[in-house]
Amino acid sequence: MLAFLLLILPSDTIAPTSPYWQQRVAYEITASLDEPSGVLSGKVRIRYVNQSPDTLHDFSVHQYLNAFRPGSRWSAADSTEQRVRFQHMRDPDYAFERITASSVMGERRAPDYPFAPDSTIAHWTLPRALAPGDSLVAEIEWRARPSTLPRRQGRQGRRFDFAQWYPKVVVYDRYGWENHPLYPAGEFYGEFASYDVMLDLAADQVVGATGVPIEGDPGWEKAAAAAAAGDPVDYQRQWYGRSVGQTPRCGSSAPGRKCVRFYADSVHHFAFSLDPGYRYEQGRYKDVVVHVLYQPGDSATWGNGIAVHRTEMALAWLDSLYGKFGWPQITNVHRIEGGGTEFPMMIMDGGPGLGLIVHELGHNYTMGMLANNEWREGYLDEGFTSFQTSWFFEANGQGPGYPNVEGEILFWDLDRWSEPVSMISERYRDFLTYNTMIYTKGQLFYEQLRYIVGDDVMRKILRTYYARWRFKHVDEDAFRSVAEEVSHMDLKWLFGQWLHGTPLIDYRLSKVERHREGNRWRSVVTVDRLGDGWMPLEIGDGTEIYARTTGQPERERVEFVTDRKPGRLILDPRQRSHDWNALNNREKRAFKGRSDRLLQLDNPTRESARRDRILTRLLPLAWSNDYGGWTAALRTRENYLGRFEKNVSLISYGFDQTATHRLGGYFRFGNPVSHPMPRTEASASFWSVEGRTGVTLHADRSLKQHLAFGADRHAGFDAIWMAVNDLGYVDRRLWDDAGTFEAGPWGSITSSRGETVWHARADIRGGVLYRNPGIGVQSSNRYDVEGFGRATGEVSVRTPFILKTTLGVRAFGGSYMAAHGPPPLQRRIMLAGADPYETFTNPLLRSRGALFVRPDFHYHAPGDANLRGFRPDLGGRWAVAVNVEATKSLYRGGKVALEVFGDGGVIDPHAIPPATAGQSYTTLYDGGVGLVTRHQINDLGWTMRFEIPIVVNRWGYAADGNQSTDGRFAFRWQMSLEPTF
Repeated sequence: MLAFLLLILPSDTIAPTSPYWQQRVAYEITASLDEPSGVLSGKVRIRYVNQSPDTLHDFSVHQYLNAFRPGSRWSAADSTEQRVRFQHMRDPDYAFERITASSVMGERRAPDYPFAPDSTIAHWTLPRALAPGDSLVAEIEWRARPSTLPRRQGRQGRRFDFAQWYPKVVVYDRYGWENHPLYPAGEFYGEFASYDVMLDLAADQVVGATGVPIEGDPGWEKAAAAAAAGDPVDYQRQWYGRSVGQTPRCGSSAPGRKCVRFYADSVHHFAFSLDPGYRYEQGRYKDVVVHVLYQPGDSATWGNGIAVHRTEMALAWLDSLYGKFGWPQITNVHRIEGGGTEFPMMIMDGGPGLGLIVHELGHNYTMGMLANNEWREGYLDEGFTSFQTSWFFEANGQGPGYPNVEGEILFWDLDRWSEPVSMISERYRDFLTYNTMIYTKGQLFYEQLRYIVGDDVMRKILRTYYARWRFKHVDEDAFRSVAEEVSHMDLKWLFGQWLHGTPLIDYRLSKVERHREGNRWRSVVTVDRLGDGWMPLEIGDGTEIYARTTGQPERERVEFVTDRKPGRLILDPRQRSHDWNALNNREKRAFKGRSDRLLQLDNPTRESARRDRILTRLLPLAWSNDYGGWTAALRTRENYLGRFEKNVSLISYGFDQTATHRLGGYFRFGNPVSHPMPRTEASASFWSVEGRTGVTLHADRSLKQHLAFGADRHAGFDAIWMAVNDLGYVDRRLWDDAGTFEAGPWGSITSSRGETVWHARADIRGGVLYRNPGIGVQSSNRYDVEGFGRATGEVSVRTPFILKTTLGVRAFGGSYMAAHGPPPLQRRIMLAGADPYETFTNPLLRSRGALFVRPDFHYHAPGDANLRGFRPDLGGRWAVAVNVEATKSLYRGGKVALEVFGDGGVIDPHAIPPATAGQSYTTLYDGGVGLVTRHQINDLGWTMRFEIPIVVNRWGYAADGNQSTDGRFAFRWQMSLEPTF
């Protein structure tokens, strides 16, 4: 009976929402910095009041600096993701935070480290239980040193960013003790507290910190820049009232030293930064003082009021969005590291960019005063402040950031890289996934909420949320309850799907009915939900929004009445629903179907795409060959989202009237939107062009497990039928009058470690070869058909080498296998480069007399054995080869490089007879020098090689050779528009 009641009773009947509580903490810190060693020695007295309903038996503190050293969970995560930062650091470069003495509840006790060898959490078992309402005092002495490699802290000469540096009390909340090591993914969580911090520093240091300086000189007046000179510095020493700091703590300082005492209340962290070279400027927004500290060389970027004004702009925006800033000041410092990190009353920025300042200062609201657990629900601060930053720029006339954010996440969703936004930070697949989900998809979640409730209601939600939860710990439930209360909507479905799932949203406009009723029009729209995600959709005609669906039923009918007849209706005309397939969102039209195409002239240097329709680009082309003469062609390229409907059509016509088969066509259809396949490229091609007919089926599945690191593995399957139907076009040195059908799997892997890149690929195919009809003996025609197999494999590496060169090495092996007869010319293992099937789609290489295969032009199309000094028509049943090249950049950008190369191989003697009669193989080698240049125009990049194969051991078979005059050593040349491998 009890179990039944638990099932049927609503949750609030079973367990009424318990009143909110949070612990109370007070820190009293004394610390002294020894600059030569970089070590800060400190003592802290922590008073901890248990305001929870639980009796506590433990006490823990964070020692965050211990993350930035070998042995930490942070370093282990870096090693897993192939990042090298702290795991191999040696003394004195790594960071540390060492407790040298401690007492809890008056008893001296050393801490234990439950996550050892990680030491970012120190733990004590309490000498006696701490009952609700009771308090304890912990006294800790410690030594701390930032690392020389900055990451959320750091040191550089006399410059120190003490973002993490002291024993920080672990939060105890409704989940219990939040003991959690520090990882690269996920940040911090702290108890709101008061901080009374006394710093013993070198007398010339300039320091900025959380809180206000209530004793001593932080050095701001001395550091005041010209723009601020003469203006009195507002220290706000009386902000917290006369009772704070009544009893001086600093006393007298040693020669060359000074004492600076800061005080802060209702903050959950204390950070400070110091540098004797800092320049100081001051500003104000209402009663909030702005302190800016920057480097001497920053005057043009930070100084002259630039950073001050941008910080004031950010404060004004955040005030309008959330409400009055809850602290007396904000300090903006130019930290050692790039990027930015936020702390209460302080932002440490790597630059003065307006977006960075708005983002980091926004964290003083979402994280600072609305204190979420950053490693448990990071979207509540990172996604939130990314959202408000984007809204800031939109409000200031720079256009919405939504399309870029939505477009990025769309591909993560389609390829199934996305993971739930609400995951614990280190449980994400990798850091890139964490970063994208917490920041970018987190931002998109707030954008979707804004779309659903509207701008005015969204602003009211933010102001209510801030007013109700300022200086408290917040979570998803806290924000959702405010959003539902203010909007008067049930938003559990939105929070559930966007934060705890990874659904795909797809709707189809299935039917539109229009009925004239007097002077008005009644329209009924039927919408089908095809995806597993929900989202309300607007219905409009491009000029006006008429209605909105709920988005929840699998089939939904929406009715609306208008004064005029609506135009062609569209679902989600503003594209705010994250509906991945907009092609089925339009009302069908007779003879035109549902989706529209946008027709453009193709710019081959640009890869363009549209979110709302298929983009079709046209480009006229021309080329020539010996048989068809000058050939004109029209090529169309299509795509949707740059990912689907990747279709190509090419119609060509040869103008030589003596040629046959002058009209040609090539068509490829790829990645149909009707069958989306994550991380897969699939296409079918058909052609009849320049004397060849064929079909290809291609599939490529990415097996990559991480986007940012690890091996890039691919597995695929190809099937191809190719037949010669007009010998007039083909180069008879490369093509037989034959056809093949072949199919088989392939696999490839590319792996990078630092600047070293490995690549390997293997292809295995089996098929049938048929010779075209000849004269028969008993019948008029004969057909020669036989089975064959063809396998190729290669491994290559490029790596830094001596004298600042780059060494490339490639090994290749290939074989054609058949029971009888030689391979057709087009399926031989080629000696110099790519086989005819690989070059077929390029009209400059395809047919006899084309530009790149003319007798007086020596073009190298890389592939197969890659013995580049030899003729491109040479091939046999098998070949094994090694290609070696070293390049030396001539300029810093690496776009021009000198090249030295050498190729060697052992090949089928039927390709080139051996030098010694009777040998079962032929040995070949070549070598030379070249110039390699790399080019980029917009999205189009290519490599150009000009090479001089000075040495060719069988010079009679050289690509650019004169058999009667050349020898082993001779001047020869060739060029290519592709890298060798």
